Amino acid sequence: MKKFYIVAALFLAGNVLYGQTFEDAARFSRLTNFGTARSAAMGGAFGALGGDLSTMSYNPAGMGVFRKSEVAFSPLLNFNTTKSGRGAIEDASFQIGNLGGVISFYSPNFDWRGFNFGISYTNLNNFNRKMKQLVPESYTSLTNKWAFESSGTPPEDLPNLSPFGANLAYNTYLIYKDENNDYFSILEMQAQNGDVYNEVVSQSKTIKEDGYQGEYAFSFGTNYKDKLYLGMTVGLQSLSYKTKSTYNEATPLDSPTGLDQFFYDEYQRIQGVGTNLKFGVIYRPIPEIRIGGAIHTPTWYNLSSRYSTAIGAWYNGTEAAIGRNEESYLSPSGELSVDYNMRTPWRAIVSLATVLKQKAIISVDYEYIDYTNANFSDASDGFDYYETNQGIKDYLKATHNFRAGAEYRFNSIFSLRAGYSFWDSPYHNNNKNYDKVQAISGGFGLNFGVFYCDAAYVHKYSKNETIFYSYFNPTLPLGNQYTESAPVKNKYLSNEAHLTFGVRF
Repeated sequence: MKKFYIVAALFLAGNVLYGQTFEDAARFSRLTNFGTARSAAMGGAFGALGGDLSTMSYNPAGMGVFRKSEVAFSPLLNFNTTKSGRGAIEDASFQIGNLGGVISFYSPNFDWRGFNFGISYTNLNNFNRKMKQLVPESYTSLTNKWAFESSGTPPEDLPNLSPFGANLAYNTYLIYKDENNDYFSILEMQAQNGDVYNEVVSQSKTIKEDGYQGEYAFSFGTNYKDKLYLGMTVGLQSLSYKTKSTYNEATPLDSPTGLDQFFYDEYQRIQGVGTNLKFGVIYRPIPEIRIGGAIHTPTWYNLSSRYSTAIGAWYNGTEAAIGRNEESYLSPSGELSVDYNMRTPWRAIVSLATVLKQKAIISVDYEYIDYTNANFSDASDGFDYYETNQGIKDYLKATHNFRAGAEYRFNSIFSLRAGYSFWDSPYHNNNKNYDKVQAISGGFGLNFGVFYCDAAYVHKYSKNETIFYSYFNPTLPLGNQYTESAPVKNKYLSNEAHLTFGVRF
């Protein structure tokens, strides 16, 4: 059995760029973590309440609510499960949900009663996840996609057209060409009646994602007559995202094509930093009612991406089926590395809360984000992001997110909390239930005056449908215009345990 192994080389000719897509814009603009345990237990609905370190990254006017200085630490454990078809894979991680402190200068003797300063770190996103997807029988192949996208291109130009895909497939004999530079999959076969069909293959894909998105917030808040609270945050965000996937196709035993199986590896790592501003206001028309609002500017990121692929193919040695000699082909090892800028969308938050006799709290937040305002620009290799940015406008949309929470204080020490959160899908979807995230949460708090401790449990749920590949080119001949893999349905479950330990002074 012969093995052919290709590692992707670095080809920048023709401005071919991989890795920056409208999905990245959605992934890094969608924030689903809560910060402190109290905020998590109440579904993150703290926009009109304040007095919690998590408000620095949501509504900085909440800084004006503090009347004492405070430091707190909030670790969390995350356990997530991904179900694809009949299989399920679990993953776990430990994270810092929130860490920070507030210095408060409060005096009831003046109209402007409070001037507070705070610094915190908040985990905004957790990217750790494992997946394993399977299509037992497929009548199309990834090799069809590579063949279709190569049509009309001489082999010497494939490194410019598709250096990380079709070029590697050609050099591992997974696609071949005729004298017209039309390409065909090695799995294409001709029946006795002349019809062309694909060998039935089994397909699988494993994906491992790792990383985080966090924000260092430098905040200021003030308090006017305990009625009007104003705040501002300067946010410095750090981002680290890594994904590695292995796609595999296997033919039946003794396939007449000569191919036993092949794999296609993809690796990407994105890292960088960004800055933003947040402005907030909370108003108490009467002691029982609080109305809040916040505006978040886009986060302007400077990012660095590394991308590489590899193909390995195994054949049974039937030279006629391969149509080439049996010599191994290896390209120079390498990867695509590029620096670029990304801008996330603006976001607006409106909040309402009621505080009844200092015992019961009910709070709701509404958040609006228009993902079509995200943008990529200034690639270090001069790449033009026009098509990528057009994809953002074509495939993403504006969303309406909701959070609700409640708290009941049984006495000065013990409180119970519960919450619900809903994040709308940023994608235009045929199935309106896909890509929406819902969370239910609960927890309790213990307040001993100087020292306090909060605990929370959060269960998140979402589902979607993914495909391994698709390709459409209306300029190609009929029959070669479109190919797509069978869809795989996925369910994502996340269970989080939050703790907060804090000291007031």
